[in-house]
Amino acid sequence: MHSVLLTIQNSSFAFWLSQGAYPIILTIHSVGLALLVGLLFVIDLRVLGLGRGMPVASLRRFMKVVWLGFWANAISGTLLFCISPLKFLDSTTFRFKLSFIFVGLVIAWVLNSSLLKVGDEYAPISNPTVRQRALAALSIACWVSAIVAGRLLAYTTFADIGIGE
Repeated sequence: MHSVLLTIQNSSFAFWLSQGAYPIILTIHSVGLALLVGLLFVIDLRVLGLGRGMPVASLRRFMKVVWLGFWANAISGTLLFCISPLKFLDSTTFRFKLSFIFVGLVIAWVLNSSLLKVGDEYAPISNPTVRQRALAALSIACWVSAIVAGRLLAYTTFADIGIGE
């Protein structure tokens, strides 16, 4: 595994990603993050009680955009990973970030399947259960934690770039 990752890291593709395509990939990653997390926050806040005039089920149409944001982040994140995979895999912060993302996605799936697909889009206002509210709060905590971990990666994983080279 180590040799495969080292080959990727030392490839001309990884060099091109880091020297030429990096700003574009980072922009796509940021837009994907805004779509994914921004819309999930709207859904989570509605589940927590904000905007009670809007039926919860009416938010289901945004899940397609949420998943579009996820795939934009998954692809751009994989490309960013290819720049320096050995450093990322050695980073506890990176592993925490992936864990928070995984849990956040599982919660999004659970809320989508248990709440957003129930009933008609224009059905009377539904009242989320205590469990669904707890999941929404946990979702917000997971996504905030994933974002913080991602930002910390920029300061911890690559702190040695340019030193001694």
